[in-house]
Amino acid sequence: MITSFFKTSKPIHYIIFSVVLTALSFYQRTFAVNFDSNLLNYLNELAYLFVLIASLFTVIFIVTKNNLTQNNSFAALFFCLFIGVSPQVLEHTSTLISNLFILFSLRRILSLKNKTNIKKKLLDASLWICLATLFDSFSFFFFAPLIIGIALYSVFEIKNILIPFCGVLVFGILWAAFNLVVHSQLPILSDKLPDISFDMRNLVIQNNTLFTLFIAAVLLCGIVNYFLSGSFNNRQKRPSILLLILITTVGFIAFLFSQSESKEVYVFIVAPSAILMANFSETTKFSWITDVIIVSLFVLSAIQIPFNIS
Repeated sequence: MITSFFKTSKPIHYIIFSVVLTALSFYQRTFAVNFDSNLLNYLNELAYLFVLIASLFTVIFIVTKNNLTQNNSFAALFFCLFIGVSPQVLEHTSTLISNLFILFSLRRILSLKNKTNIKKKLLDASLWICLATLFDSFSFFFFAPLIIGIALYSVFEIKNILIPFCGVLVFGILWAAFNLVVHSQLPILSDKLPDISFDMRNLVIQNNTLFTLFIAAVLLCGIVNYFLSGSFNNRQKRPSILLLILITTVGFIAFLFSQSESKEVYVFIVAPSAILMANFSETTKFSWITDVIIVSLFVLSAIQIPFNIS
């Protein structure tokens, strides 16, 4: 029944999703934390809510423009559910902003399949990733999908390979100039690089074992489904599928190596996971499985939100 309701995309669905995300954000950022009630803070929260809603509709744009799913609302539904499973990520403003910029970059990377305005798309993608890195250093990992995307979409030429590096150089110069003007000093590059530790005692999996295993199981389910459903046999969709799997893997690796116990890097997994599960929902022969997954995520969200289980 749940599957049939979201099987066809309708405007009412996106109104519902927007209301749900608004309620989640308002609860998590005002009631679940010590919120200082004043006009300026409310205006800030409104801006952060805009970032969250913009992320949702960017995901919708990506799947629609690149035909990653059929004409349904599953991707948006799973986006909301995955946020609900770990609403604490909404408290980390810088990571939310970084994730929006990463989505902007992924939109440009996936559009390389059209093989039009390639240089502009590569430059845009690299600049968005650089900008995202200023807000969260783990965004640096997403340069991997950008480079691999050049090969997957058969635009692997020397001049195309050099463009992302030129983008990084241009951004670095602008960033350095900004710091010299505003702070009268050059920026410290090491502060913007991800803090990676290979000591297993420090990995996020040690602090969130069950949560990590749950996310890993969901991602594995979505990835395996691409091969079992026959979607991978479609030559036109194969590069996009491979790139989506890579993006998901990169996000999960960043999540594993995050040194924070608050799981804010998890937000990078939400969008690709939502797309993977959307594809699973529309291709599986057993719709009841999708219903069970959706209900399970909803129950987990309902338990998670009031108790703020970390």
